[in-house]
Amino acid sequence: MSGRVRKPSRRTGFTLIEVMIALALFALIAVAGFTLLDGVLRTQSATDARLARMSQVQRAMLVVSTDLDQITGGLSGGGSDLSLVKADLSEAPVVVRYGLDGQTLVRVVAGPQGERTQRLIDGVEGVRWTFHRRRGDWLDTWPQITEPVAVAAQGAGIIVNATPVMDPNAGVSAVALDLTLSGFDGRPGATLRRVASIPLMDAGQQGLQP
Repeated sequence: MSGRVRKPSRRTGFTLIEVMIALALFALIAVAGFTLLDGVLRTQSATDARLARMSQVQRAMLVVSTDLDQITGGLSGGGSDLSLVKADLSEAPVVVRYGLDGQTLVRVVAGPQGERTQRLIDGVEGVRWTFHRRRGDWLDTWPQITEPVAVAAQGAGIIVNATPVMDPNAGVSAVALDLTLSGFDGRPGATLRRVASIPLMDAGQQGLQP
């Protein structure tokens, strides 16, 4: 009886080099995945910061526009400061002041209920208020300081000081806010400008000095 000669079976498996190559490939894939995830998270964080910044600026501009729309008594300012008189919900007069506290634009409301400070925008590099007169030019301050002029009293030859009569076209009809903000990630900041029409203000409607 003849029998078959069985050949010894070869054992299949991975060599050490193949295992090392596979591990290296898995490591590269893991690093690439981590880098991609980190980039997505950084982009999302930057986007959220920009959206929050835009929302803060929009809210502040809305507050400024609302205050200017509701002027009832007086207006004065220049540079980074502005003061105006408006009515609150109970129709009582309140004084609203804008100014810089460090790099924060603040709004201070003083009325019958006391004084309240509101922080509007952080990261402000500069604030500039300007005032538009009906005749078309812009002023850096309001009210304008008018110098007395010398006139001779009729028939007496006496020189007296008198304030010149205001031009009816010299009243302020709009206020502009130029707001320079710090940039993101060390980039240069942008300057935003908001112009709001107001009831015509003459030099006698000065309000309180800021």
